Amino acid sequence: MLGFTLSKLNLLILVTAIFAIVSFFMFGLTDMIISNAAQRMVNNYAQSISIISSSKDMCYTTSATVPEVIEYFGGIQLPKRYYYLMYINREPKEYQEGKLSTLILQIASRKEPDKLIAAKGIALNAKITFFEWPVEETGVFAEVKESESIKIDPMSPEDPKNTFKLVKETYLGKSYLYIIACSSASGVCECNMQKASCLLGRQSPCFPSCNPTCR
Repeated sequence: MLGFTLSKLNLLILVTAIFAIVSFFMFGLTDMIISNAAQRMVNNYAQSISIISSSKDMCYTTSATVPEVIEYFGGIQLPKRYYYLMYINREPKEYQEGKLSTLILQIASRKEPDKLIAAKGIALNAKITFFEWPVEETGVFAEVKESESIKIDPMSPEDPKNTFKLVKETYLGKSYLYIIACSSASGVCECNMQKASCLLGRQSPCFPSCNPTCR
């Protein structure tokens, strides 16, 4: 009887150990798959921005809408979803004449905003300017201000910033890259472009006319 009990106990320990090993492996595999998918995303955006920045045109304007989630583990079952934030930063924070600027794209967990899972930096021969709406203001038609960075949060219920406009301008022989946070909701990006135009200090042919109160 004792031997039978011990054999069952050993079997239970073995099964528990196998389950722990498999679970550890699956958690590690999941993190790797999500990280790889996020890295491909920022790599693709970085490549597009690099091409835009190197354009010889006086003005080049485009936009990018990020997906709501990173989907993984597809196949015959519905894919699982990873909710994230995208940060767009620059280094140095203050533009230095005659030196390259680095645009940095980062993806982080929405649950843990400080947990970065992917990043990509691009060296650009351009002055980088961000236009963002403040965190304390909500709604897709909130005030637009110049900022040191942009946070894209496609799942935010208050201000779903899931899009950014890219404007590359050549002015007096110098290159400028403007990135404007906005939304894929109808008219929002166009309105934010009009508001950003008011902050340039001059009328740019790459921007629509200034309209600080557009809705």
